[in-house]
Amino acid sequence: MVDFVEYLPHELTERIFSYLSPADLGKAARCSKQWREMSSHEALWLHFCMVNGWMKYGLTVDLTLEQSSPRSKSNVSGTSPVFENYIPVDSSLPQTKKWKAVYMRTQHLLKNWAKGRYRVAPILRGHRQKVSAIDSNGHIVVSGSADKSLRIWDLQTYRCMYKIDGHADTINAVKIKNNLIVTGCADCSIRVYDSTTGQIILIFNGHSASVDHLQFDGETIVSAGADRTVRIWNLPEGKLQFTLKGHTDEIECLTIYGGYALTGSWDTTMILWDVYKGQGVHSLADHTEVVNCCQFDDTRIVSGSADGTLKVWSTATGECLQTLRGHEEEVYCLAFNKEVIASGSSDSTVRIWSHAGVVKCVLKQHIGIVRCLHLDEEKLISGGDQKKLVVWDFKKGKLLNAIHRNPTLLHLMWVNETKLITASPETPGTITVLNYW
Repeated sequence: MVDFVEYLPHELTERIFSYLSPADLGKAARCSKQWREMSSHEALWLHFCMVNGWMKYGLTVDLTLEQSSPRSKSNVSGTSPVFENYIPVDSSLPQTKKWKAVYMRTQHLLKNWAKGRYRVAPILRGHRQKVSAIDSNGHIVVSGSADKSLRIWDLQTYRCMYKIDGHADTINAVKIKNNLIVTGCADCSIRVYDSTTGQIILIFNGHSASVDHLQFDGETIVSAGADRTVRIWNLPEGKLQFTLKGHTDEIECLTIYGGYALTGSWDTTMILWDVYKGQGVHSLADHTEVVNCCQFDDTRIVSGSADGTLKVWSTATGECLQTLRGHEEEVYCLAFNKEVIASGSSDSTVRIWSHAGVVKCVLKQHIGIVRCLHLDEEKLISGGDQKKLVVWDFKKGKLLNAIHRNPTLLHLMWVNETKLITASPETPGTITVLNYW
């Protein structure tokens, strides 16, 4: 049999291989060293990553640099993540090229999420009271508590790196960006810390009541307090830029996008603010109860309320475009992407809506309130009462897996590509890390 790879021009052979699927290329790689080389060409695997929308796993989140979980000897059920692509040092085979490695690792990672293959890290214990706020950058977790302390945890060793005292009351909000941690406290203050040393950098005072919500983009801090004001702080200059007033009751939610901030309040309204100009853009009033959650982008604003509805608004005009009805009780959380809107409620359901406002499916696995949602390009994760965490295929509207090994109750959740982190509302407070890689 003639091996055409030896005789055909390289460009023609590459074109032939471009018609093969990833599975076929994997089989071809076993034929010979030459076929392995051709089937591993960077352009082929870069194309597959682009088609699947997996470019971020080789750019912003480089899975080739991520350490996989060690193989557990007790993993009898096969529910722990394992990834092996071992090539002996003395082998004549070349190491796997980057984009093929990205494809293989991403496929394995997504299977871990879908099949419920994860490792429960040692529970992070140390807070004496409830954990009231968490944030993470994938390398460390930052937690604030009703015990007035801030803790910084290492996600490699699962140990507390720093315990920081100094707050005079409950820490209600924490945000981390680059090496900076920002906290919002019930003592009316905002504090900025260096995450690498645990040292305080700056204290902002200005709110006349508890600081309940924070957003931080690395330079600008947006805070919302029980004094019903939104304040814009310039971190490089260390000063308050704007104090924004408009709500007549306490602010329940705060989010930012681009140069804008959006707040939802117990006064049943939302206000879209221009962060750089320090002024309101739109006041959005159509809900009849408190606005519990909101999210927005360049074109749409989506809000969820205790009145049981979601509403879709135009970011440009502030006009209410749609009212989504279906939940029987309060809407507690929502998330949307380019494809769908997801909402969680105290009626124990998660609903998936099209952007046309049509219910695509009603997902039932929870008992009690659905408190947290995470939505990305591949999956939806919902967290609620009774220790319940569920991973869904939102495109097909089907259950992928219910996380049965979650050891604690939860009321806060943080998710990235490889980890799921939750905080318990119990006293003393604990943090759970589930590692899918």
